[in-house]
Amino acid sequence: MPIDFAHVDWVYTGVLAVFVFISSLVGNLLTFRNRGVAAVLAAVLFVILFVLWTYYPHGLPLPVRPAPA
Repeated sequence: MPIDFAHVDWVYTGVLAVFVFISSLVGNLLTFRNRGVAAVLAAVLFVILFVLWTYYPHGLPLPVRPAPA
């Protein structure tokens, strides 16, 4: 089953990519290059950012899942 890139929500994908970048950058800076701890911290930071972005009532229009074809 090939991926139809026309149905990918690129804004939402970009927002998640920015969250991952920021999380990994902060995790790496706070752990002084300890890769294991940085990975765990980055995952926790990503979860926090994702939950805040998705569930906090900030009034921004969030992307929604496209309807099945």
